[in-house]
Amino acid sequence: MEKKKINIITLHRIVNYGSVLQAYATQKVFENKNLDVEFIDYYPERMHMLGMLKRIKNKSQKFKKNIILRNIARVIMIPSYIQRFHTFKKFINKNLNLSNVIYKNEDDLKNNPPIADYYCTGSDQVWNTGWNEKIDSPFFLDFDTNGKKCFSYAASFGKSKLENWEKDETKRLLKKYNKLSLREISGVEIVEDLGIKGAINVVDPTLLLTGKEWSELASERYKDKKFIFVYNLNRNKKIDKYVEKLAKEKNLEIYYVSYALHEFYKKGKMKCNVKVEDFLSLLKYAQYVVTDSFHATAFSINFNTEFMIVFPEKYSTRVRSILEITKLEDRIVDNYEDISLCNKRIDFSVANDILKEQRIIANKYIDSAL
Repeated sequence: MEKKKINIITLHRIVNYGSVLQAYATQKVFENKNLDVEFIDYYPERMHMLGMLKRIKNKSQKFKKNIILRNIARVIMIPSYIQRFHTFKKFINKNLNLSNVIYKNEDDLKNNPPIADYYCTGSDQVWNTGWNEKIDSPFFLDFDTNGKKCFSYAASFGKSKLENWEKDETKRLLKKYNKLSLREISGVEIVEDLGIKGAINVVDPTLLLTGKEWSELASERYKDKKFIFVYNLNRNKKIDKYVEKLAKEKNLEIYYVSYALHEFYKKGKMKCNVKVEDFLSLLKYAQYVVTDSFHATAFSINFNTEFMIVFPEKYSTRVRSILEITKLEDRIVDNYEDISLCNKRIDFSVANDILKEQRIIANKYIDSAL
């Protein structure tokens, strides 16, 4: 019997480890449901290398005001971007099933909608107007889906509340969905505040695969190393100071992943735009992970790796939510001068049991949506 087809739209083209790995996990989960899985290859200008270079002006006030500084920054970033795009393009081409058509904008999707038996808005911050620069309607399946079932899996707004200007349009777009699930508890509350009932909270797709399953994808490159792994997405200097103190106390090397070659000056060994499989290896084999990243947190929990969390200034709801769900709120660093948290070993048994329950809840939701 021919398999039914599901089209998924998500942030698979973001050149970021968490984004491509959540897409990989989503594909695996639906393939396990005996479905033919295809990602709608929505690839707007802001996700392209040139689009990212253009948006360097948004990184800081000095770049906005000074065109010379802005152009110098672009020249410095080009080698890093070339390396970065190569790393993620290689992983995407090898592991993700993409549509034959690349959709550059909303009109492309409306004029030539993909055909499937089911449509799903996948995980990650697909409904975050800050990252998307607007309410990006393709992520709400705002094209002709021919009356087929539409649902979300672990979609995220990336924040605890909507701006007033977002509410009416978001409510209109969400009415298309037969079922809604959100990655954060705060996301469920946002939907309920819009007057839409029945949405549920489910875990990120990366947590639907077990640590053992992820180990099959991870390389063993860092298996025999002794190190602290730092994934500092928001370039928080306090994290760097904290890690230096921790490394000295525990006599461990510091390994950090960066997307920018010019960040070599930091203390420790920089791993710039490493293969996705090696990124997983760093998370699996580290003695400690120190991060402000949601997905690095999720993988640390899944691999049962000791970790410490520093909340980012913006969009911290997703990290807070997964710590609350797994009862690991005590892994938050409150005092950057105090490294005593490293001596409090994590009993992962509770978190592991919770994840087993969450996988059952998630799979029941998916089965009901199908």
